[in-house]
Amino acid sequence: MLKRLSRLFSSTRDLDAPVSRPRVPVRMHWFAETALPIPDWSRVAEGEAASLEGDAAHAYWDSAARTWLEAMNEALGDHYRIHESRDFLLLSNLLDRPAQVFLATCQRMLARIRRNLGALADDGGWGRYVVMVFEEPDDYYDYVGHYYPAGGEYAMSSGMFIQAGYGHFVMPLEQIEAMEPVIAHELTHSLLTHLPIPAWLNEGLAVNTEHTMFPQLAAPSAQLYFPHEVAAHHAAYWNADSIQTFWSGKSFLATDDGNRLSYDLAKKITALAAGDEAAFRAFVAAADMQDGGVEAQHHLGFPIAHLVEAVLGEGPWEPRPETWREGVERGQFSPPRMPAA
Repeated sequence: MLKRLSRLFSSTRDLDAPVSRPRVPVRMHWFAETALPIPDWSRVAEGEAASLEGDAAHAYWDSAARTWLEAMNEALGDHYRIHESRDFLLLSNLLDRPAQVFLATCQRMLARIRRNLGALADDGGWGRYVVMVFEEPDDYYDYVGHYYPAGGEYAMSSGMFIQAGYGHFVMPLEQIEAMEPVIAHELTHSLLTHLPIPAWLNEGLAVNTEHTMFPQLAAPSAQLYFPHEVAAHHAAYWNADSIQTFWSGKSFLATDDGNRLSYDLAKKITALAAGDEAAFRAFVAAADMQDGGVEAQHHLGFPIAHLVEAVLGEGPWEPRPETWREGVERGQFSPPRMPAA
């Protein structure tokens, strides 16, 4: 299956070295009573900022991002620092050389994913990509907790793309080899933010990007369970009701086996759908989270329920968006990456 998707993800050369970015005055606005500085991006976008375009808009939002990271740096402590490259701003506790390696990895992956997503890739905004790497897991979860409803329980994660105001991705500190697949995954999300695609398709594309760029992750020896065990877990979990949480996106936020199984099912059916590249690209461009992709399935030439049937066998797998349309989720995603002009 992964070989079928490999046509979408091939190699490319690194981008150029870092370049200097101009700083311009930005009037920042902040949400009150947050543990760490969280900008109110809708207010930052008001007034003069709303009329900016092109290079002026890029300079403004890049300056805003830098000001935001400086406030974060002050809140987290002076052992954190900001590093930058042509397309990225990084906040972390990494020293200069490891930070340069991290940013070079980001640049290389950005070029590769952009090239192979082609017209599907568009970050839809100005300013460099922002990445935060938290030294302590508690700091990571304290930060991402700002973007979840209070009082809920959510699955553990090794990284997250936060599409709220100025989209950015965050992760806890690990060895660079462990962070590389996370970078690939979250960058894929970032490049697809302009498309209102369902969570299953968004996550399927991101996971398959990881596995194409890092094939060792898909090797049988790297899996937690044997294939027959995974099949048994799927058979025990999915039914007429639970499959609707998959199509709506809610299962990707589950704290039980539904989280792990959702990512696995999304990976497998996305790889199957990509068998016909032209049809798949048309489907991705047209798919909408509000119906799980039902209205766009004609681009594939068959119902999307058939993809699930190929993995789980016969069953009540058809999406029924009328039962969950008001509660649709987009996995880890919410508003657009950059405030609208």
